[in-house]
Amino acid sequence: MQLRSTLLASTLCCVSLVAPYLQAADSAMVKRGQMLFLQCRACHDTQPSTTTKVGPNLHCLFGRSAAGAADYATYSEALRSSKVTWNRESLDQWLVNPAAMVPGTTMAFAGVPSAENRAALIAFLEQSTACN
Repeated sequence: MQLRSTLLASTLCCVSLVAPYLQAADSAMVKRGQMLFLQCRACHDTQPSTTTKVGPNLHCLFGRSAAGAADYATYSEALRSSKVTWNRESLDQWLVNPAAMVPGTTMAFAGVPSAENRAALIAFLEQSTACN
């Protein structure tokens, strides 16, 4: 029992020492994702907006069905029938190559080949599109 308590105390101590570095790394990743999102801003917003853009608004994206933004009317039939729900995994696959994931989509985007860049972009999207 003494050993278990000592191990638990040591683990908590290590976590408290490492946590600020992990938060800084997360913050840096989100900032990188924000920079990467600049290429997406022409077509998408991450916060509620009255402006209609070429692509749907991404506010409240995570957990939403593809083609699920009620205020966007020009989804492709392929995306409407895809049964995709947006989460980290589906966004990662989408960002590799939208046309390969959902053949027939009208989103004209070549994709993000770098897994590191996709992870940063997804981290930014997860934070910036959250429902408040």
